Amino acid sequence: MKTFLWYDLETFGLNPRYDRIAQVAAIRTDMDLNIIGEPLLLYSRLSPDYLPSPGACLVTGITPQLVNEKGIPECEMISRIRKEMMEPNTITVGYNSIRFDDECIRSTLYRNLFDPYEREYKNGCSRWDIINLVRATKDLRPEGINFLTKNEEMGTTSFKLTDLTKDNNISQIGAHDALVDVYATIEIAKLIKTKQEKLFKWALNNRGKIQVDRICDTLRHTPFLHTSAMYASERGNTHPLLPLFKKDKSNDVYCFDLLHDIPANLSLNYEESGIVKLTINRCPFVAPLSVLNIDAENRLGYKKDDINKKAHQALKQIDINVLKELVSASNKGERDIKDPDISIYDSFPTEHDKALLESIRALEPQERLSKGEHLFDEDKYHKLLWRSVARNYPRSLSNEDLLKWKNFCALRLLSPPTPDGMNIEGYLRSVDELFNSLDTSPREKQILLKLKEYGLLLKTRVLD
Repeated sequence: MKTFLWYDLETFGLNPRYDRIAQVAAIRTDMDLNIIGEPLLLYSRLSPDYLPSPGACLVTGITPQLVNEKGIPECEMISRIRKEMMEPNTITVGYNSIRFDDECIRSTLYRNLFDPYEREYKNGCSRWDIINLVRATKDLRPEGINFLTKNEEMGTTSFKLTDLTKDNNISQIGAHDALVDVYATIEIAKLIKTKQEKLFKWALNNRGKIQVDRICDTLRHTPFLHTSAMYASERGNTHPLLPLFKKDKSNDVYCFDLLHDIPANLSLNYEESGIVKLTINRCPFVAPLSVLNIDAENRLGYKKDDINKKAHQALKQIDINVLKELVSASNKGERDIKDPDISIYDSFPTEHDKALLESIRALEPQERLSKGEHLFDEDKYHKLLWRSVARNYPRSLSNEDLLKWKNFCALRLLSPPTPDGMNIEGYLRSVDELFNSLDTSPREKQILLKLKEYGLLLKTRVLD
């Protein structure tokens, strides 16, 4: 039986490859969105080689002390949510999850010696993100659903979960708690399924790579609709695209935005010439032009007939071979050498390494290091194995490895591996500046006191 697993994360920062998950919540429903079983709510402990973003803690209200008191080791947290996601025939769903939450899940799986991708396809499992369904509902079939709140900065419709629930009288007390947000996401999905069931089913049945690839037809060059935040304007988030070509051995389809002027010379700057890259394995919302009715045409400001005529003209003027050469040239260049923790996309694990990682995870923590010594095809897994044991089970380390772990933590606190990571002095300075700001509320000051206490504790234990 197919089921949905609705999930949400709260994190300690905005870099999905580096920052840590603070809290994960998940609720399983049947395909009619009736809740099955008990909700899952987990906190993940922090290891002393990482500093949270003070800004992120102010948004969520989650402190290091809270997760270290209520939480479990990161590897156990990710193992439990992975098990739920890999229940046969599970569709894992989030709200604005493809580009952030799913990336956090992948990176956390990778960092803890799991295959980061198999939960997305194995056992009949798949994933979905409904935020672009919500945007498409507003553009194409908004009847019965309120989209009242505007984004204060852009003046366009707000698709924040808190604004949508407020606009449609859906309770969401305690926003930025993962479990609260999961319940709210389910209610928004129910609303669309009830009011616009045909559109809901279309998005669900056409979210997969094969279905999207069929709509983005680069052989017939058939225009289609694509809904995305990249097009956000007062008129909406849906643009007509002309599919041009698919890059070899990739999931990227290059298209021309048919609301853009047809470029006279791509080579001058093709990235500003209306060329759009669409990644077909990220559950984009795509649909044929035929879904445009008169009301949708009036809302969006373009008509099917005009789009088809422009597509015909664009095909005559755009040299696809030139575009292919420009895309190929722009993607050349060697990757920078990165820290193993954030090198998830530098290579895929060999079958030998995948099997070895699985066998190591089955061992007791104190046995894992000796099992993996000098056996991996890729050297980065030797480093990840050692770090995984140290982060999650430091008590299993020898005295020699404990000293190495302390030295590693000191290095991380003094020099984090990403440009957006804070060192300990920057962290404490940021906490003090926020604490002393007149814009900081009493509740936020209490959180900042906890953050300062945590930073000073790490400084004493690791650096002194």
